[in-house]
Amino acid sequence: MSSTTSAQCFTTSTAPLSALFLAPGGDQATLVEKTLVSYGFVVTCAPTAIAAEQLCAQQRFDLAVYDQDVEGALELAVARRLSSQPRVVIGLMRAGDPIQVSGMRLHFILQKPFTAQFLAKAVAATFGPIVAERRAGFRLPVNIAASECTMLHRGELRSLAGVRLVNLSHTGLCLEASEMLGQGAIVEVRFTLPQSQLKVDLVGTVIWTHVSGRGGIKFNSSDPAGQKKFEDWLDSMLPKEL
Repeated sequence: MSSTTSAQCFTTSTAPLSALFLAPGGDQATLVEKTLVSYGFVVTCAPTAIAAEQLCAQQRFDLAVYDQDVEGALELAVARRLSSQPRVVIGLMRAGDPIQVSGMRLHFILQKPFTAQFLAKAVAATFGPIVAERRAGFRLPVNIAASECTMLHRGELRSLAGVRLVNLSHTGLCLEASEMLGQGAIVEVRFTLPQSQLKVDLVGTVIWTHVSGRGGIKFNSSDPAGQKKFEDWLDSMLPKEL
């Protein structure tokens, strides 16, 4: 996919691309901001690392661009520093200046000064990992009655009645049962995929539960063939612009 096609694809999305930009200003900062906008990003500029950290607590950004010349900027790229890490991080670095921040998570590095062409290539390269993570985390709302559902909890295996699936994703699902699910329980659910005759059998672990009977299930590796059928169907249902 060309960079132009990628940009057009994202700008038509119902969930626009978001970018956090932390830089001291100047001509190259202006170039970065204009380039991000041209690729369909809604850009939020932060004047300080503290301000950037506060913004990340309010939303998850698709992309962050951190300039080394802002005090504390690179520390934001350290794993677990932020409550919500951007999906992809670009570091703007001084040429020849060694990186001395332990555990830093940078996907791309641009050495200053850089050209507009080089910057454009770096921004275009971020689309791949952003798309992959967006799709992996996307929740498809559904209303599917399970044909069968069992729960193994504390050594007891039993059937659950009246189970309905609320949403689906590549990594798990949310279901609603007539009783509260057991935290850490193993759940196996069978159902037919909508708009198809495909029957799937998925197994996962309860990672969150609620007294209403709703619970979040994270998939376990079980039946590769069945998982593949499910993932292919889910890909066909997801918005193409993700």
